[in-house]
Amino acid sequence: MGRLLRWTAGVVGIAALARLLGRRREAGEPEAAVATTDPAAELRQKLDEARSAPADPEPPAGVDTDSGTLAERRARIHAKAQEAIDEMTTEDA
Repeated sequence: MGRLLRWTAGVVGIAALARLLGRRREAGEPEAAVATTDPAAELRQKLDEARSAPADPEPPAGVDTDSGTLAERRARIHAKAQEAIDEMTTEDA
């Protein structure tokens, strides 16, 4: 008996929802706002702006910009990482 009552309530609810939606459509309410601009034109504008930007942006403030060989830069980075590891291990001990 409970199952029948739940099915009936579900069917009545769906019917009420369908009626409500049908009335809204008859009243002339728009379903979705139509875009007034062309999305392709907006994308083209963004691409043009990106292409007109400088090709070589300034590096961030904390970046090492020294000109050196690849091996020298790797050695410096390795040394910094080793220092950081040593600091972490001494703090935990």
